Amino acid sequence: MQIGIAGIGKMGAAIAQRLIEVGHKVTVWNRSADKLKPVTAAGAAAAATPAELARNADAVITILTDAAAIDAVYSGASGLLAPDVRGKLFIEMSTVQPHTEVALAAKVRAKGAVLVECPVGGSTGPARQGKLIGLMGAEPADAARAKPILEQLCRRVEHCGPVGSGAVMKLTINMPL
Repeated sequence: MQIGIAGIGKMGAAIAQRLIEVGHKVTVWNRSADKLKPVTAAGAAAAATPAELARNADAVITILTDAAAIDAVYSGASGLLAPDVRGKLFIEMSTVQPHTEVALAAKVRAKGAVLVECPVGGSTGPARQGKLIGLMGAEPADAARAKPILEQLCRRVEHCGPVGSGAVMKLTINMPL
């Protein structure tokens, strides 16, 4: 499967490297291109824009800093939703407010694609080993579609309910931290 990943910070890089190691073809994009070097050295291809990333992927994972970054990467003439994305799977793994995920899911759905949110518990070590904890929010059919990818990243994937539910669980877990 061809997987695109937007957001190559520490977690995005670890996720990319894990997916390469388990046999996926991975293409990456990051607004700071210098962060791509370690993952391209590991075998990932680099996309010039988020639109190029989405155009050439079967599934796109995003793991971004905040709601503003999500909006910037998904929107606009070179955003993930600019090309024809009908039928594509987007897996949004950022830790953001539930309303951000719900609004994004509506935008993605309007383009004929599906969005599964899956913020994770764990750091780069567990990400590289496929031992994260995934807190998935999605419609059941979309969850089933994303689960084979997420199971390669997570030792446990909990389907928490519809989009927004994963963010609620992640933020609840983070409250005492």
